[in-house]
Amino acid sequence: MTRKPGHSPAAGRPRGAVGQFYAKALAIEAEAATRYRALARAMQASDNPRTAALFLKLAKFEAAHADKLKDLAAAAKLSPRTRDRILSRDAGRTEVPNYQFLYRHVPPQHALLMALESERRAKTYFEGIRAKTADPTIRKLAAEFAREEAQHALWIEEALARQPVSPSDEFYKLP
Repeated sequence: MTRKPGHSPAAGRPRGAVGQFYAKALAIEAEAATRYRALARAMQASDNPRTAALFLKLAKFEAAHADKLKDLAAAAKLSPRTRDRILSRDAGRTEVPNYQFLYRHVPPQHALLMALESERRAKTYFEGIRAKTADPTIRKLAAEFAREEAQHALWIEEALARQPVSPSDEFYKLP
C-alpha cells in the first residue's frame, strides 16, 4: 500500500491540515487572552471597572480555549516535530489587534468596538474551518469555538449598549 505524503495512515487524514488548524487556532486564542488582559488593565486605569471586568472575563475564556487546544494538539497523532512547532508558534493574524500603544488612551467605546470586530473575525474563521474540514474532531471543535465567539460578541454588544457614547464615537462605529 502506498501512503500519500502528509497523511496519517491511522487517522486517514492530512496531518498538515490538522496541525495547521491547531497552530492557527492556538495562536489566535493565546494572543486574544494577552490582548484582553491588556485592555482590562487599560480600562481599570481609566476608571471603567465594568468594561475591565468584561475584558478579564473574555481573557479567561480565550486562555481556556488556548489550554484546550494545547492539550488536544499534544494528544493528536501528529509527529513530535509538528506538535512542538504548534506549541511554540507565534501568532500571525490574531483575534484581537495589537494596539498596545493606544491601550492607555483608548476610550471604552473604541476598545469594545475593536473587541467586537475581533470576536466576529474569530467566529468567521472557526465557521470557515467547520465548513471546510473533513476531520470530525476539528469540525466539532471549530463549531464549539464559533458558538463561544458568538457569545463573546453578544456580551460585547451588550456592554456597548450600556456604554455612554461620545460624539467622536460615531466616526468609529462598525457596520
